[in-house]
Amino acid sequence: MLTAISDSRAHMIVGIPKETLPGEGRVACVPSGVRTLRAAGHAVLIEQDAGLRSGFGDDEYIRAGAEVVGTAEDLYERAALIWKVLAPSTYESSLFRSGQRLLALLPRGAALPKDARAVDGLLWPGPAGDFPARVAMSEIAGRLAVEAASHVLQQPNGGRGLLLGGVAGVPPAEVVILGAGVAGRGAADLALGMGARVTVLDTSLPALRALRTTTLVATPAAIERALAQADVVIAAVRVPGEPAPRLCRAAHLTLMQPGAVVVDLSIAEGGAFETTPHTSLHEPSVIVNGIVHIGVPNFAGAVPRTASVALSHAWIGCAMQLVATQ
Repeated sequence: MLTAISDSRAHMIVGIPKETLPGEGRVACVPSGVRTLRAAGHAVLIEQDAGLRSGFGDDEYIRAGAEVVGTAEDLYERAALIWKVLAPSTYESSLFRSGQRLLALLPRGAALPKDARAVDGLLWPGPAGDFPARVAMSEIAGRLAVEAASHVLQQPNGGRGLLLGGVAGVPPAEVVILGAGVAGRGAADLALGMGARVTVLDTSLPALRALRTTTLVATPAAIERALAQADVVIAAVRVPGEPAPRLCRAAHLTLMQPGAVVVDLSIAEGGAFETTPHTSLHEPSVIVNGIVHIGVPNFAGAVPRTASVALSHAWIGCAMQLVATQ
């Protein structure tokens, strides 16, 4: 028979709450991560139905060794480490106790619970010296950016009425990608696979040499020329822990073709386009001065099962490190 975990026998109690942002379906830790924590002697609490939108039922978490709790209040009261996806809401912040630990995606400027010991999962360095969570979410976001752009390019959605890959006798769409990092490479791979013509701009020659498409050094003049030709622009420029480089001002929109699409993957860090508003997974696009803008900060939340598994795998090392140094 499965019974509740004894708090007194656990090295540390890890709490995994249900995400509260509307439309956000990710969960920070999947059942395989729970097994890893339990094998190390730690207790795991998961809020009821926290994994449901990612396709993981409470029964799977119970079989992995977690205890399901009915309310967020109970979970926050008992857990020493709160492991979640997004920064806490105002109400969630009020549930934190002094000294309680937090592991989450914490974009620049996120309001943090008072006296909580917060770790930004985006900036946690993995064994290879990279940032595993950022890499995982960026790869997903880059691919989703192309899919989203393909959708809104359709005329009923505000776009130019183009098929991304074209058809026989009709040229494909011109996709411009600002940034040759993980997100930019992911976007380029998928756009090329869908038959688009792709140009990637970056200031790093080694990053550009790794790509098998048209590349340009990202000078202001080169960016302006690329914008004028683009049907889709995907901005994927980020500096960990810093605001996104502001590459395009409002005046740049006048260079672009009406109905062109901007997908600003840098929106959580302030946006590479001055004109990009924050949008949501439910209403991802808005039209600004005739240009379709997408500024969804939690893009990976659109594919919660894929993203949850990737995020849990990327973060398990960080979580284990935190519970080992209580």
